[in-house]
Amino acid sequence: MEKESETMKRHGYLYEKVMTVENVMKAVDAYNAKRPVALRREISREYAQRLLDDMKRDFAGVVGKPRRKVIFDGGKRRELQIPSFKSSIAQLALWNICGAFVERRIHSRSYSSRLGMGGHKAFRECSHFVRRNWKGKAKYCFYFDIAKYYRHIDRRIMMDRLATIFKDKNILELFRIVLDSADEGLPIGYPFSHALANLYLTPLYHLVMSDGKVSRGVVYMDNHLFFSKWKKPLFRARDAVVNWLAGVGCAMKRDWQIFPTAARAVRICGFGIRAGMSARLYRRLWRRIMRNLDALAHGFALANYLSLMSRKGWLMAIHKQNTPAIITGGCPW
Repeated sequence: MEKESETMKRHGYLYEKVMTVENVMKAVDAYNAKRPVALRREISREYAQRLLDDMKRDFAGVVGKPRRKVIFDGGKRRELQIPSFKSSIAQLALWNICGAFVERRIHSRSYSSRLGMGGHKAFRECSHFVRRNWKGKAKYCFYFDIAKYYRHIDRRIMMDRLATIFKDKNILELFRIVLDSADEGLPIGYPFSHALANLYLTPLYHLVMSDGKVSRGVVYMDNHLFFSKWKKPLFRARDAVVNWLAGVGCAMKRDWQIFPTAARAVRICGFGIRAGMSARLYRRLWRRIMRNLDALAHGFALANYLSLMSRKGWLMAIHKQNTPAIITGGCPW
């Protein structure tokens, strides 16, 4: 009970901690930590002081408007909104102080964009649970995804979520300025967009798990897996999810499924898990890897090399999980 009251505590007196030169310098370190050496930027303490003065005087002016960039990820068109260097530092300075309090409110089965979590950990824990309980607690699986999730996030609801964590009005105003700098929804490309997206869906996870007959949930951003020994609790969960999403302006994709894990593979983060069989890579992911290898066999190209290295983690994870692993499409690893 004491731990629960501590979790629900609202935090204040944080604005003064955000607006310090030391915090701005830490924000620069956090900015550089996620970039290759050639793209890192160093600033002097005098520059940090000038940036801090600008943040105090006109935080909205420092955040400004993001630069748009369209990418295609697995055939999906995604529009990134990339903040300027000053905007990134201002947002990271805010997150350095406030991020830990937000993370505490996110449930423990959310794996996306969190320190010590990630897709491979989601795969390992989901695989372990399904293989041990496919005749019991993991007999049936409910899978669903949310359509255009980031675009449909309601900023007013997001601010209400943040208001349950922070009581400092100045901090809430800084968050509001960052959210309002984008045209709609939650921008993809901001330093803490993924964390806020996880926070937004946390009540949905607790709603589904409140049914005592739903045994486990695994969430990777807006991709959800829930398991149960029976079908009926999962159909009740499906109805509850549809109603909850409608209340926050979102909708479930039409490809939702409720199925027995003994008959079909559970798909998560590029992997397929099926009881009594080795884990598998998605056929589409395997084909991308083979295309990269084929292109490198006919001549080195930096783009193909980087693309292959970005998928190295999947190959290492599948090799560690199964020896030998079976790759969907009939190609042995």
